[in-house]
Amino acid sequence: MKKIRLLIVTQKVDENDPVLGFVCRWIQEFAKHFETITVIGFYVGEYHLPKNVSVYSAGKEKGYPKWKRGLTYVSLLVSLQKHYTHVYAHMSPEFVLVGGPLWKLWGKYITLWYNHTAGDWRLTGAAWFSKKLFHTSPYAASARFPQAVRMPAGIDTQVFKPQDVPKKQNEVYFQGRVAPAKRVWEIAEAVRRLRMRGTLATLTVVGPEEPTYAEKMKTEFGNMIDERALLFIGPKKSTDTPVLYSAAKVSVNLTAAGNYDKTVLESMACGTPAIVSSPAFADLVPAEWIIAENNIDAVSSAIKKIVSMPTEIYKALGKELREEVIAKHEIQVLAETLFKNIQNL
Repeated sequence: MKKIRLLIVTQKVDENDPVLGFVCRWIQEFAKHFETITVIGFYVGEYHLPKNVSVYSAGKEKGYPKWKRGLTYVSLLVSLQKHYTHVYAHMSPEFVLVGGPLWKLWGKYITLWYNHTAGDWRLTGAAWFSKKLFHTSPYAASARFPQAVRMPAGIDTQVFKPQDVPKKQNEVYFQGRVAPAKRVWEIAEAVRRLRMRGTLATLTVVGPEEPTYAEKMKTEFGNMIDERALLFIGPKKSTDTPVLYSAAKVSVNLTAAGNYDKTVLESMACGTPAIVSSPAFADLVPAEWIIAENNIDAVSSAIKKIVSMPTEIYKALGKELREEVIAKHEIQVLAETLFKNIQNL
């Protein structure tokens, strides 16, 4: 078997980060398949990784300006070049644009994970250097390239699993950035309309807040906040969220068509059904819970159907959704699939 020493380049290595904390868990699982892993993180915080993993920082956590982070990155690529044979760049084409010429010169095998639906010249340039482009959403901008490979999403279903907590009968849950792209306002409005029609639903919002957007929401939905029907509880470590997912009756994610937010899969892994607006989930989420964009009344109706389900039917749905995530998106499946793709370059 070919021994592979992998370089991972990523934005952040910090297990406590509410958005990118999962990267540490991924690296732990990847380390089971590769001889060694060298990680360059532009920001490095707390981590606990296996002995065959070495971590280096480009200095963002030290306050380095952008130009100094770039120079540190290139310096690390050069000084560590004998430590790796293959490259896995996570999410940012810029990592490949900067490192690509050197990697090509040294004969390294380059791969890029890119899952955004939008892509520009930077993605095109990075694709030119890359042997494989990994993505989870069939609508990802990287999916159009001939070397694209659709991947599992890498959910740790031993962490994201149903917790022994009571279900809050009418609780709606959202996790992610509180920002316009996530359409949190629309979720809150759907819950408000439900309440006006007699279904006393509540909404819990978890995640970092874009200040201007969040303040406008808190003004607009002040009455719901006063009634504790709308709770903003800020960002949470990923290991703290399974209890929150499990306590909710339904989660809602209204990001635009094509997006493939991991939070939807985490919710399902915890046995909590998800309502989405992205058709990218068509292979996982039942069609009746995929709502057309900008249809708040349809969101309200879908929430009501789920919170009104008979207990046995609801439990069966949650069990089915969890089994789907385990079969298609478990973290071990991701690690094995990644290794096989890189091994065959």
